[in-house]
Amino acid sequence: MSSKHRLTRSFRTVSAILYLLNMIVALAFASVPNYLHILVGLLVTFLCFFMLTVAVEAPKFITDRIERSKTGEVLFTFRGRYVVDLVVALFLFAMPPWGFVTGALTLCLIFGIRFLGVKQPDAFNEIFRQSDMESTADSYTLESEYDTPVVERR
Repeated sequence: MSSKHRLTRSFRTVSAILYLLNMIVALAFASVPNYLHILVGLLVTFLCFFMLTVAVEAPKFITDRIERSKTGEVLFTFRGRYVVDLVVALFLFAMPPWGFVTGALTLCLIFGIRFLGVKQPDAFNEIFRQSDMESTADSYTLESEYDTPVVERR
């Protein structure tokens, strides 16, 4: 097995474990008999379950259905995943003390995957699909759309 495959398998495994931990923290938060605790806890649990299925790409019938939806096209890209992970992390920061820990770990995972994209673009492309917008421009900075020519003045 190549190092690229080991790296992508490691990131998928860490993502799956982290989503499971986030779900446990969110369900513990939802167990408080308060309307907002239940609502936020179940929302975070649903988002984490949804992203868990996207990260591990299983069970197949769920991921196929997600892929065919308009939202699903975005979730399999890096931008879609980091937006959902950021929302989950922000909600987790409101669930002390373990929510703060798992929220920070979720943010570290986002930045770790971003770092992977810079250092190992092949492994990054194996984990995420490229959206139409990302394929037409630089996938991180949209440099080609906003590039201005440099003119020397004397």
